[in-house]
Amino acid sequence: MNKSKRMTEARAQVEARLYEVDEALGDVFAKAQTNRIILATFASNIYRIKHIVETCRENNRKIITFGRSMENAKEIAIKNGLIKDSSIFIDANAAKDLKKSEICILCTGSQGEPLAALSRIANGTHKQIQLFPDDVVIFSSSPIPGNRASINRIINKLYLKGVRVYTNTELSDIH
Repeated sequence: MNKSKRMTEARAQVEARLYEVDEALGDVFAKAQTNRIILATFASNIYRIKHIVETCRENNRKIITFGRSMENAKEIAIKNGLIKDSSIFIDANAAKDLKKSEICILCTGSQGEPLAALSRIANGTHKQIQLFPDDVVIFSSSPIPGNRASINRIINKLYLKGVRVYTNTELSDIH
């Protein structure tokens, strides 16, 4: 097998995997039509952020970003044309005029980092966001080895507050 054919096959596998993730995210959004969605992912994954934006647009949701690295990634994606229409992004004050079903909070903290936005939200120490029992939290990432305990602590705190949590599993491939 030549190098060109291997690269073409590898690219097809990656695209199929990304399609699966997009479909799984779309399924979770469809199940949470009346809920506020809080979605944590790696800020460095610009491609994932782009697809989250597209999923939010398809589901008539505005996006609030929290976390310095997420804000930076959003700006880089907009500046480089990966996200064409920045009007989907709003600030926390504008969200007060929207229904929960029209909001997606895109934040850092998918690895359970103690100072990240999701950890502060789960701990009840975030200055602008408080959890509601009907919120839906999506971890759109796979745990990095060594972070499982930190992630589980955050998930436990979310469950104790009545929040529905989706993680990357064989049943829900959201990473």
